Amino acid sequence: MKDTDTHEPDRLLDHEYDGICEYDNPLPGWWVWLFVATVAFSAGYYAWYQLGPGPTIIAQYEAEVREAAEHQAPAGAVAATEDALKRLQRDTTVMAGARETFATRCAACHGPEGQGLIGPNLVDEFWLHGGTLTTILRTVAEGVPDKGMVPWKGQLTPAELEAIAAYIGTLRGTNPPNPKPPQGAKVTGA
Repeated sequence: MKDTDTHEPDRLLDHEYDGICEYDNPLPGWWVWLFVATVAFSAGYYAWYQLGPGPTIIAQYEAEVREAAEHQAPAGAVAATEDALKRLQRDTTVMAGARETFATRCAACHGPEGQGLIGPNLVDEFWLHGGTLTTILRTVAEGVPDKGMVPWKGQLTPAELEAIAAYIGTLRGTNPPNPKPPQGAKVTGA
């Protein structure tokens, strides 16, 4: 440890303000070198990002937006195939869960058995927005805001959306009481 008695005597400046004298001591060496390093770093930083090859703020923003879009796409994407949805129709556990979801989310407009109330019936061969399982999935996920059907992709998981679409496909050809008259185009082979 340094002996404090051997340090240089404090130097006073030659002027005084209202009876107050100021010392004229040098800054500590570590502080001076930290200041010099900070200035050198800032000069290099400015040269790299403003004058050189470093990415600009706009380029960084656009890259982050692209990255966020890539991460969000799988969460809301509806990418199931007809075959995958048909396999779901054979899974009794999935269909039981889809039946419950249909009863709580869809039956208010489409009826408890898909016969149609405010919304179209889901039991005949006539479909307004396509009758294949993948088009049903897209319709459920994206909704039909013009007709009052909300998009469900923000409220249900992709697995739940796929299960609902597969379940709606199983309603086709059933005969519930008092079905709503057919609407849309006839879809065969779906």
